[in-house]
Amino acid sequence: MQDLSYILSLTSPTFLLIAIGYLVVKLGWMPQENVRPLAWFVVNIGLPAALFKALSSRSFQDILHYDYLLVYGLGSLLSFATLFILARLRNKSITECALFGLGASISNSLMVGFPIITQLFGEQALIPFTLTLIIENLFILPLALALADTGQQKNSHFIMAFAKSLPQLIKNPIILSIAFGITSTAFGIQPPLIVNKVIDVLAVTVAGVSLFAIGGMLVGLKTKGMVTDLSSIVVGKLIIHPLFVFVFLLFFPDIPLLFQHVAILLACMPMFSIFAVIGMRYHYGGLCSAVLLPTTLVSFVTINVVVWFISS
Repeated sequence: MQDLSYILSLTSPTFLLIAIGYLVVKLGWMPQENVRPLAWFVVNIGLPAALFKALSSRSFQDILHYDYLLVYGLGSLLSFATLFILARLRNKSITECALFGLGASISNSLMVGFPIITQLFGEQALIPFTLTLIIENLFILPLALALADTGQQKNSHFIMAFAKSLPQLIKNPIILSIAFGITSTAFGIQPPLIVNKVIDVLAVTVAGVSLFAIGGMLVGLKTKGMVTDLSSIVVGKLIIHPLFVFVFLLFFPDIPLLFQHVAILLACMPMFSIFAVIGMRYHYGGLCSAVLLPTTLVSFVTINVVVWFISS
């Protein structure tokens, strides 16, 4: 019982901050449209600063973990394929199948995963965290967008759609911060002291702001009439995804234990918050928005179960 209370003391603040953000917006103390600038700040300013700080302060050898990339990549790909095939068996369109797969294979690593793993493991967790972002942003997301685009256009080719999605992703501040951090480590280039101090200040703002913003974005989401679709995506994200990552980890026992724990925990997170925005692009905004609420609520249970499991 003491172990459970200790685990809850570590994870509950994360969900309490989400609840505070939800209540502040729900009660009208803050307009919901004001939440988006907070999320924008986290994704485009705060988190890139934290990632650069983590990468630039490590040796190049500490960052290179091809086995982790392989394990997390295969686990995510298999989760994507499973939900894609299950949706196809239910006669869903290629575009909708791609969105089902996307929802089950990309976590909200940025705004939920980051605060939890840094709370549990400290800054050392940012190396596997960064490797996870590489898989999500340069592999799974382009794959899903290419398939979704292919399903929307009769004469569209998958390879061309995949190649077309890459330039926009490479301009992403998260990807740029990873590239700059790795370059800084590889060549031993460090920014001036005053720049480092600014980066430090920005990095510490991420956790609280991101969780508050997530809570605010959950206000007003409706889930009626979508039980089958929602439940399949929730199970895919919170059970199938971490399960596949765990299975592949069994084949790579030499991966550091910290990296193993971070991989499983990140796979347990709800899907990323812009899932709804991507859904709107393909005219499935209602489904992609609605699934965020139950996935976030259920993840409180699954994350605590996994934390208890790895702590045992």
